[in-house]
Amino acid sequence: MDKKIIFDEQKHILNFETMDTLHQEFIDIYNSVDINSVESIVQKANELLEHSKRHFKEEETLMEQYNYPTIREHKDEHTKVLAELEYFIRNSHSMFGKKMLKAYYIEKLPDWFDLHLISMDSDLSSFLKKQKVINGYI
Repeated sequence: MDKKIIFDEQKHILNFETMDTLHQEFIDIYNSVDINSVESIVQKANELLEHSKRHFKEEETLMEQYNYPTIREHKDEHTKVLAELEYFIRNSHSMFGKKMLKAYYIEKLPDWFDLHLISMDSDLSSFLKKQKVINGYI
């Protein structure tokens, strides 16, 4: 199975440059995996983990700076997905662990990404635009 995140401008573009760039980077890293190579899956999962840490920090800085009302829920979601990704990477030393990481990578991450973007990130983007924040700056 070769599952990719298919870029959909209506779904993936929030018209907030900072966030749109981070989301495009996530998609590019995700889609660059060779799904038939365990080494590639582990490497790309690690890249996504590091990218997501930076990505979430940037979003959370904006949330804190502009007193985003649902910051706790949004940050909790970030914490949860980072913990999941770290768990599957950390346990990928066995064949079973590698299969679990591959399943998580293929089945969970794309659905989580899309749902998070169209719910939480779109709400954050809308809030920031109402605060007259332009690409991370007021």
